[in-house]
Amino acid sequence: MRTFSKIALPALLLGGAQIAYAQDAGTGEANAEALADEAGPDEAALSSIEDPVYGVDPAEFPEPVAIDTVQREWPPYLGAYDPDDIDERGIWQQMEEVERKLATQKDILRDQSLNGYLEEVLCNTVGPERCSGVRIYVLRDASFNAAMYPNGMMVVHTGALLRLRTEAELAFLLGHEFAHYEERHGLQAFKKARSTTDGMAFFAMAGAAGSIVSLLMLSDLLGFSREQEQEADLVSTEYLGASRYTQRGAADVWVRMLDEDDARAEERKRGKRGRNTEWLDSHPAPFVRATYIDRAREIEDTTGIDERDRYTRKLAPFLSGFFDDQLKRNDFAASQYILDEIAADGWTADLLPLRGELYRSRGGAEDLTQAIGFYSEAISLGNNNPETWRGLGLAQLRSGAREEGQASLRKYLELQPDAPDAAMMKMMSGGL
Repeated sequence: MRTFSKIALPALLLGGAQIAYAQDAGTGEANAEALADEAGPDEAALSSIEDPVYGVDPAEFPEPVAIDTVQREWPPYLGAYDPDDIDERGIWQQMEEVERKLATQKDILRDQSLNGYLEEVLCNTVGPERCSGVRIYVLRDASFNAAMYPNGMMVVHTGALLRLRTEAELAFLLGHEFAHYEERHGLQAFKKARSTTDGMAFFAMAGAAGSIVSLLMLSDLLGFSREQEQEADLVSTEYLGASRYTQRGAADVWVRMLDEDDARAEERKRGKRGRNTEWLDSHPAPFVRATYIDRAREIEDTTGIDERDRYTRKLAPFLSGFFDDQLKRNDFAASQYILDEIAADGWTADLLPLRGELYRSRGGAEDLTQAIGFYSEAISLGNNNPETWRGLGLAQLRSGAREEGQASLRKYLELQPDAPDAAMMKMMSGGL
């Protein structure tokens, strides 16, 4: 394990017994208050009511101290790793083949602007020398996930991008994955697998990694331990402390994940999860992670910027598609929570149609009435997107408003005559 230059690791963890209660984040008041309680009286005193981890939007904070007035320094660079024996060279060759196949998969989002943005944030987070050896791939998958492989291949799921709220949170996520790479966690996992029957499974899986499913199975096979996940969290927090970004958002990510699962639990009438790390869990529980990250952040300086507005602008072209993937999970409560977080500053003409899609997808009578209202409000605010008219028309037809629905679908076809579903929509709109 690395030696932390700023973070007193034993003080943060307060002994191995307390690792189990330190995880999850978000902006929900109940979970944020619980996080403050877990910090203990001394640590709680270090926090103020103005801290965003405890329920206030970061936009309400005063302007951050100019970065060039703060002494910031990245951890010592360990350098790029060169495989030093035949087995390690073998895994590198296998991973290069996996990466070659991955690059051709239809589920990989190939957008130069998005990839360039992620690469820029990674370099801002860990430094230009470190980031040069990493290739980032964006996977169209609605889960909150990312993965790092021993050869420098990083895979970021669109579900993670959908749930993040600031560029600083993105920096924490990318820094966490990079920490696995720099600390050689993937290589350690391979060496462990090599000493067991999992070694045979790895080479079989790597050789067959021609699909996203096999890639994810390979990632599970080379999974990291709870201790490695914890180390990556804290190393990433250290990266943030040396970068242009604030560390404040690192714990917020896990609080929101806890809040999202609480919303899901309430809808499904099951118990709440994520407070404690169970014996067989591969990752620390979300509340556990939020607590030890927040303690680390209190010890560190808290200057830096979150770049909330910039992240929103960069994600805007992809938001509708990413949210559509989330809707396909048939997880209404979680989807509603995510969308409410995105719209925390108000429902805009671009966000209201997503709200319409959410309620239309559930399809109850009251849901359809609300969906029609959301689409209509978006249109009144100037949204003339063809998909907005399509959603409105389909909701109206399902609610029994036949003439209004057909008129809306005709407007959709007028705006997008070459739509992929034009033939079906023409028939539904009463055309020939």
